[in-house]
Amino acid sequence: MSAVVRALRRLRDSLILATMSERGVRRVVNGIPFRVDPIGRHMFTRDYDAGAARYLSGRLRDGMEAWNVGANVGTYTLQLAHWVGEQGRVIAFEPNPEARAVLTHNLALNGLQPRVEIVPSAVGEAPGQVDFFTSGADGMARAGRANPLYEAPHRIQVPVTTLDEFAAARGRTPDVVVMDIEGWEIAALRGARSLLPSSRFVIELHPGAWSWSGHSRADLEALLDEERLVVEPVSGQRDPMTEQGQVVLQPR
Repeated sequence: MSAVVRALRRLRDSLILATMSERGVRRVVNGIPFRVDPIGRHMFTRDYDAGAARYLSGRLRDGMEAWNVGANVGTYTLQLAHWVGEQGRVIAFEPNPEARAVLTHNLALNGLQPRVEIVPSAVGEAPGQVDFFTSGADGMARAGRANPLYEAPHRIQVPVTTLDEFAAARGRTPDVVVMDIEGWEIAALRGARSLLPSSRFVIELHPGAWSWSGHSRADLEALLDEERLVVEPVSGQRDPMTEQGQVVLQPR
């Protein structure tokens, strides 16, 4: 029976992709209606990261600028574009070309291209290049080492920028940075020191992945101490340094 169910699900997914790709499927995320590409549609859940969404929707205003590091297919990017309004700006960093293609389509389906710029780059501690391991447009792609959940990851080389370098080149400072990069977040924060005093960072911490990225809890605690910041959990963690979830970096 399970084989039959799997076959029926594959057939259903094929029909959805064939019939709904052009106009997208309707999803409501944290109260905001969107049309999205069927690829990645399961990411657009009704209460997606509800705690982080409450924080962001209460902070962002029309005309603000938000940067989405690890944008993937746009679950956060579309929401950020909604919250910053027509006069606002979103910069979406996404190194995976397959995810970028879906993200681009999602922006077009919702008429949000004028307020979103996609940057085809990973974000880290220093500029350069890195091996990046993907599986289609899946959101768990990782730099440096493949996600162990991938059975057959695809390795590509992608450029790396730092948020400090990007900000200096543009002469701009974001109001908010939203980051989810599967364990590389400590490296990215080290490359964003010029922004930490003025921009609010909402980050998904991945303590279980820090060992493969070459980082540790002590590294993050040292950085936070130097910058006089504390982590405030927004997704129900008791200890955000050991439990995966979203946090906000707040002034001490």
